[in-house]
This record gives sequence, C-alpha cells and structure tokens, in this order.
Amino acid sequence: MIRAESEIKSVAFVGSGKVANGFASIFHQAGFIITGIYSRNKETGKALAVKVEAPFFDSLEDLKAELILVAVADQYVIEVVNSFSEKQHVVYSAGSISLEAIENKKTRAVFYPLQTFTEGRNLMAEDIPILLEANTKSLQKKLEVICKEIGFEFQHCDSEKRKKIHLSAVFLNNFVNHLVYISEEEAIKNNLDWSLFQPLLNETFEKLKIVSPFEAQTGPAKRNDRLIIEKHLSYLEGRNKEIYKLLSQNIIETYSKND
Repeated sequence: MIRAESEIKSVAFVGSGKVANGFASIFHQAGFIITGIYSRNKETGKALAVKVEAPFFDSLEDLKAELILVAVADQYVIEVVNSFSEKQHVVYSAGSISLEAIENKKTRAVFYPLQTFTEGRNLMAEDIPILLEANTKSLQKKLEVICKEIGFEFQHCDSEKRKKIHLSAVFLNNFVNHLVYISEEEAIKNNLDWSLFQPLLNETFEKLKIVSPFEAQTGPAKRNDRLIIEKHLSYLEGRNKEIYKLLSQNIIETYSKND
C-alpha cells in the first residue's frame, strides 16, 4: 500500500483489552505497520502482538512509531499518555478524559470509538464512528487521512461534547445491557426458559432502527395501567423492584406530558 509522505505509516498500541484488540486488528488488516504492543497484562499483550504480527515490549519506552494509540482504562490514560516525549504523536481512545488534562497538547489527540467491543466479534471499520479532537491542524489532518483510508466514519468533537456523548452512550449500551441482565435474572429465578425471550429481544432492537424510541414504547407504564404495574411489583423485591418502579414512573411522566 503506497502512502504519501505526510501520512502515518506505522502505529504502536498501548493496551490489550477489547478496544486495543479491535483497533489493532483493523489497522493491521488495513495494511498499517504495527511496530509494537505494550500492555501491563503480558499474557494478553503477547497474544495481541502475535495476532497483528508485531513485537511485544515490556517497557513503554521501547515503543517507536509515527503514531501511538493508547487504549487503556480511563483511570490510566493521563499517566500513560504523559509518559511519552513531547515529540511523539499520541492519541487516546477514552471518552471521558478531557484533552486539556493532557500535557504536550500539540502532539496529543483523541481518537474515540463510539462503539462497544466484544471478544470474538470482529467489527468492520464502517461499524465504528470515530470522534476526533486534536490541538493542531497538522495532527488533525493525519487522523482524518487515517479514518478515510481505513473506512472509519468520523466527526470532530471537543472534549465537553464528547463527555455528553459518552453519557448518552452509557444509557444506550451499558444500562440497556444491564436491564437485559435483570430480565434474564428474573426469568431464571422464576424457572422460565430464557430462550423464549430471544425473538422479543431481537425485535426490540430491530424496531428501533426504523422508528424513534418514543414511538416504539409499549407496555403497562405507557398505558398507565396501575393494576398490572402493582402486580408486577408484587413479584419483585430489593433493587430490581426499585428499578421497575423508577422506570415505570419515568415512562408514565414522559407520556402524560404528551397526551
């Protein structure tokens, strides 16, 4: 693959979790030279290095590349990014860390994937929207070129807006996933066949592709059916009962405003 002299040709990765694996695999498949992997977890780090045909390094100082992509837990991002020299181009994938918190800002940027990564699922680049933030037009341009070459859709997004996007993403992905967990937990507790719910689960998300969540809402709370709500609450206890009550009341209030 031939690239212009101004483009990034080599990338190194810090981290070996789901995001690091997803990004490293996509960059590797796109023909970028992966010059190294560093991870505090040597077992998963070495496995990722083998996967993308790159060396594994025991020290951050040994990583050398035109661009280093840091994909570690948010609480470690600032420490890791600040450990590199000011001349090294470094981007990080955290949604909640402001660029202002990072030193050497002229060579730092955010490369945030608005997506959930799962072991065993190989996402394509077109499935991963990227939110970009860079403090120099030069680095911003380099990241735009990477996105276009690999096939990522991207938008420019400042730190404050990215934090708000991250908040909505937590509701959409993390909280929805937990509600599905509660549903499964209640089904198992009541000796119900969880596979019975699979078609409903599938249709719930398929429907949201063609209608808004406001229009898609159904159920006893939408109808303000207090009799059914109270019956359901009688089956529940503890935190699950509180969650059911809170969500039901929120739905009732949402649709009572729009009567």
